[in-house]
Amino acid sequence: MAAGERSIGEGSAVGSGLILLFDKGKRPDRADLLAALSDQPRIAISHDPIAVERLDPVNGGALPNDGDIDWVELLADGLTFDLLGLRPGPALATPEVGYLFNVQVDREEGSEALGLYPGPHIAQGAHALPIVRTLLGIGAALVRSLGGVNAVCWPPARSAIAPKFFAKTTESWLIGGPFPALGLLGIRFDGQGALCSEGLNFFTDCELWLDPALCRDRTAATRLAVRVVQELIGFDLPESACEFATEDGTILKLEPDRPAGLLRIFPA
Repeated sequence: MAAGERSIGEGSAVGSGLILLFDKGKRPDRADLLAALSDQPRIAISHDPIAVERLDPVNGGALPNDGDIDWVELLADGLTFDLLGLRPGPALATPEVGYLFNVQVDREEGSEALGLYPGPHIAQGAHALPIVRTLLGIGAALVRSLGGVNAVCWPPARSAIAPKFFAKTTESWLIGGPFPALGLLGIRFDGQGALCSEGLNFFTDCELWLDPALCRDRTAATRLAVRVVQELIGFDLPESACEFATEDGTILKLEPDRPAGLLRIFPA
C-alpha cells in the first residue's frame, strides 16, 4: 500500500465493494459529491461524520472535527453504504486487477481510488442480490454524475471495467435486462483448455467450469458461460446433475461439484 492510502475500515464488507479509479489528485471531495448527488434523488448522504458537532468536555463549545474526513454514509433504497476515500483524506489502494473490460489500468501511474461498501448494518448480507443491486446502482449513478472516473473495479472478480460500459450494463440489469456477467465475472481458459470463471462464487458459492471439448471455439464457449450464468444468478443451485439444451439444441450436462466449489458442464 502506498503512502497516503488507507485500508478498508472496520465494519465494512471487505471484498464486497466497488472501487472507482481516478487520476492522481482528481478524486472528488465532499463538495464534488454533493454536486453529483443533486441530480440523483434516490441517493442521499445519511451521515457525514465531519458535520457532527463535537463538544469540548473541559471548556465547552465545539471542537474542530479534523478526523473521519475521508468518508460519508449514503442511503439508497432503504440501505446504507459507506463511501470511502474522499479528498482531502487518504485514497484507497488500487486493487489487484486480473481481467480488463474495455479499459486499461496501470497501477504504476498513481491512480487513486474511492470505495463504496455495504455499511456495517448490512455488511453480513453483502452477497445478497438486493444489496448488490443497490450497491451497483449507486456506483453507476456516481459514474454518470461525478465525472473523471477512469475505471470501475469489482474486487470479487479482480475485474476493471470501462465506466460507461459498467454504467450501461448495470442500468440495463436493474430494469430487467441481463446480468452484467462481462465485468462482474472474470473468464479464463486453463492449461487444459477448460473455461473457468472467477467471481461467480461471490453470488453462488461456486465457480463455473466448462469441459475443454466445449471450448474449442473460445468465443462460443464464453457466450455459453454467460448464458448459463444468467440462469444461475438469483436462483438456488441444482443439488444433482441435470441436463439442458443450448440454443442450437445441443444437450449438455451440468454437474455440481461441491467439494471443489465448481459447477461443471460437459457434453451429455
